[in-house]
Amino acid sequence: MSKRILVAVSGAIFMGLMACESSSAAEQVKHRFFKAGWASGGPAIYDAEFRLEWSLADGDELSDGWVLPDNGVVFSYSIRRKEAGIIRLGPDKKQLWKYVAPDNHDNHSCQPLPGGGFLAGETATNGMWMVEIDKNGKEQRRVKVGDSTRDMNHTFRQVRKTAQGTYLAAVMNENKTYEWDAGGKLLRTFPKGAFVAIRLPNGNTLVTAAHPAADHGVVIEYDKDAKVVWEVTQADIESMGIQVSMVCGAQRLPNGNTVITNADHGKPVGTGDRVKAFEITPAKKLVWSIPGKTAKGNMGNIQILDVPGDVYTFEVLK
Repeated sequence: MSKRILVAVSGAIFMGLMACESSSAAEQVKHRFFKAGWASGGPAIYDAEFRLEWSLADGDELSDGWVLPDNGVVFSYSIRRKEAGIIRLGPDKKQLWKYVAPDNHDNHSCQPLPGGGFLAGETATNGMWMVEIDKNGKEQRRVKVGDSTRDMNHTFRQVRKTAQGTYLAAVMNENKTYEWDAGGKLLRTFPKGAFVAIRLPNGNTLVTAAHPAADHGVVIEYDKDAKVVWEVTQADIESMGIQVSMVCGAQRLPNGNTVITNADHGKPVGTGDRVKAFEITPAKKLVWSIPGKTAKGNMGNIQILDVPGDVYTFEVLK
């Protein structure tokens, strides 16, 4: 090959690589997503440009919510000692049914389960229960996992059943995570956890610890022996230029990235300009965030809608 041809070929390769790099750099992560949460103003769906597609005004505390395969929506609600439960909307976003927790129990969960049902996590002054609701909103199974709680309104938030048939709960007023078997027997305890605990396909458990601390994880992944294998600290988040208030929900995506919510816990609540939620890589590189101006209310519960997974079979990890 002549020197002139070699130079031309090398130049073409270099320009091609540069073009690929520029194209890659120009690509921006975008997501269509669902939101709910405490002080959220109600459930809503946004497109990838942060434009509102659908919303339902609701002033209750909606700690958990999901978009279902039929395009319906389910969300938990709590108004502190008056009434709590689960509301199921159909594809037309009209209410199909409402489950009301008995005896003034509190509830902040509505995880979809195999068979079309949902999981509530009920608390009262005399106990804590995992309650499975069928697809028609009727109680199907009730498992007591504790005899008492110091503060029934700050015990469970998003409780989760695992593919192994166990129950997970991050207990807010203890900042610990517990796992029980199908009959309510305690299996193990994880050192941290205040909002949600999620069983990952590799057997690890991802928890969020709510209020930040510079030297402790606010999102932590534990192995089966409750040893930390990955964590995100307040310092990690602030190094990305994000002001942390209260870390609530999380979602582990199929590509290994993690979406973390950042609820405004200041006064007045839910009206700050903090980033609402953000996505990071396993190396803790920021790749996507929801600007504070997107909505007035919090987005403590997030579901990314443009990734694969069946919510009824533990494939959506949130």
